[in-house]
Amino acid sequence: MTNNSIFYVMLIVGSLFANNTLGLEQNSNGSWNVLYSSQEIIAGFQFNVDGANINSASGGDAGAAGLFMQASGNTLLAFSMTGGFVPPGCGTLASLSLSGDATGLSGIVVSDAIGGQLDFTYYVENDADLVYDCSDEYPDCAAN
Repeated sequence: MTNNSIFYVMLIVGSLFANNTLGLEQNSNGSWNVLYSSQEIIAGFQFNVDGANINSASGGDAGAAGLFMQASGNTLLAFSMTGGFVPPGCGTLASLSLSGDATGLSGIVVSDAIGGQLDFTYYVENDADLVYDCSDEYPDCAAN
């Protein structure tokens, strides 16, 4: 096997076992947190909030990393012009002010530092196949 073949096999196997997720959490003040668990850096993302429009997006680890966040309707787009990224781990990706009743996230597109797409799924609390709090993989995130 050539080195390239070995690399591609490792890439495919690694992506099969990746457990990258996004989830929603409503705060007591009416805002919403977009929670994440990622085994890879996040350099940009886009998603739709189902059932609601986004009034504004700010903060979280995306804000701390300097990602520019722009909302239009129910779609949020975030990227960096300076190479900023969210490191692997878990926590709050961003905080949202919404109009409407959010029911989930769809159209999730997340990219790495070179623009490659990362596989992400929407975390559903009762889905036993997804480990959202990442307490097993990232013990420091269990309290986030």
